[in-house]
Amino acid sequence: MSVQAVKILLVYPPSRTQSHRGCPMGMLMLAAVLEKAGYQVHLLDANAANHRLTTEEIVQIATAMRPDVIGMTLVTPLVREAYRLASALRPCGAKLLAGGPHATLLPDEPLQNGFDAVVVGEGELTIVEAIEAALGRRPMASVPGLVYRGQDGCIQRNAPRPPVADLDSLPAPARHLVKPADFGPPDNADLHAHIFTSRGCPGRCAYCAGALFGKQFRFRSADSVVDEMIAIYRDYGTRHFYFVDDAMTMDRPRTERICRRLIDEQLGFTWNMMTRIDAVDEELLALVARAGCVQIDYGIESGNPDTLKRIHKPHTAEMVRRVVPLTRRYNIRPVGFFILGFPWEDPHATDATLQLMRDLSPYIVFHPAIAAILIPFPGTEIYDRYKDEYGFARWWTSDDRTYDAPQMDTHPFYQTFMYRMGVVLDADFFHYTRDRKAKIYEVFRFMYASNWRHRNYFLRTAALLTLDLSRKLDAVSPRLEHALFKIPLKLWQTIGRLRATEPRESRPTLQPAVETARTANRPPVCGMSGCGGIPLSAPEIYVADTEVHN
Repeated sequence: MSVQAVKILLVYPPSRTQSHRGCPMGMLMLAAVLEKAGYQVHLLDANAANHRLTTEEIVQIATAMRPDVIGMTLVTPLVREAYRLASALRPCGAKLLAGGPHATLLPDEPLQNGFDAVVVGEGELTIVEAIEAALGRRPMASVPGLVYRGQDGCIQRNAPRPPVADLDSLPAPARHLVKPADFGPPDNADLHAHIFTSRGCPGRCAYCAGALFGKQFRFRSADSVVDEMIAIYRDYGTRHFYFVDDAMTMDRPRTERICRRLIDEQLGFTWNMMTRIDAVDEELLALVARAGCVQIDYGIESGNPDTLKRIHKPHTAEMVRRVVPLTRRYNIRPVGFFILGFPWEDPHATDATLQLMRDLSPYIVFHPAIAAILIPFPGTEIYDRYKDEYGFARWWTSDDRTYDAPQMDTHPFYQTFMYRMGVVLDADFFHYTRDRKAKIYEVFRFMYASNWRHRNYFLRTAALLTLDLSRKLDAVSPRLEHALFKIPLKLWQTIGRLRATEPRESRPTLQPAVETARTANRPPVCGMSGCGGIPLSAPEIYVADTEVHN
């Protein structure tokens, strides 16, 4: 069989918490490498916002397609579904390869759950050789970065493959393979907005494994980044971009070169990035604002000094109090990520985080994400330190430690609203007391109230009182709470589904403001209701589909 006749199906398995408005970058990168090698490549994202797929539907598609190899991305929260899918796919006759963060951390586990081989680490340099080995065209033992079962049934681990040294050498993501209708309406501004410009992170954050891309920063050149932005705009019309790096500004000279080219060529693009509190200052913020940056995501995590030290964050609460207002001053919307529920904290310790949030509230948008409540991912210091004490070892393979999206038949209204992407408290990783759960609710309530601060006062107050009522009734009588809130909850969910199918306005480019800044050599000015008119409601904030928390 020639290379051209070999069919490869890349699958992102079903998740009960994820919904994607753009195809995951890892799949697109691997698809580009495989296409360059001459293979037929097909993509299947089971969590595409407009075309979600069940395990049964994926099996039907694979059976009809008859691929020779199926590659699957494994991330910790959905490995149960991935392993069930792998078992269901065995009768299709395709070779099954696993890769991604979870497979890199625990490469033996996929082999024990139906996979034929595991690609460890970054897959671009390994995937072609791994497929050749899976098809019997070269020895398994000859592929660095591959884990598999030998002829005796024992697991064999080849020598690791070094990370990609020259990121500019990688082909552009295979965006042409994406089916736009699967991910949103025709004007879906997020579809081709993601760009990675670096890999790796030397940080020692206690809650993050960071295994896939390693601990050493590697950067693409400034020209490579800007050229890709121009190419995406030319091919797809995208004018707003999300840089999916863990800390984009760590190579400051490169960041400055990117910004200066965007300014000099007057491209009019806008963009978001994620970076560290200690990796920006006023001079850099002024420059990135002139270059079109409209949002910076900061991993603040906590306002408690002891917690910041324990989780090895490089910033202090006072640094946060300086940087966030400064970011807003330059017409850049700061978005703050926090983590609640560290096992050593009590409600009093969490008050320090709540106070920091209050101090930041006039300037920041809070993101109450799933990981805003601590999840002990494998390979992290938190997991290794507490897995035996709290009995959550290998929780990802157990049905008892789930944090699925809440359902109105099983959860009260306030949880269905506040923890809509997943109720981490259901997993009860750290056996929180009633007081700690109440404090977590208080912090989440504050985040929502702050994000709604520019909305109609009476509607905002009514919404908050409704959440409080739901919580109080649930504590007294869950059945009564369910009876009273069932109809409003159905109505709210119906409205949410209808809104999800509505056309979404393209991101404004802020061209007039940015142009004024260029000519006047000063930061553009905007109202405090949000840069560029982008809604400030937390559920509407876009967060790049990175796997910072694995």
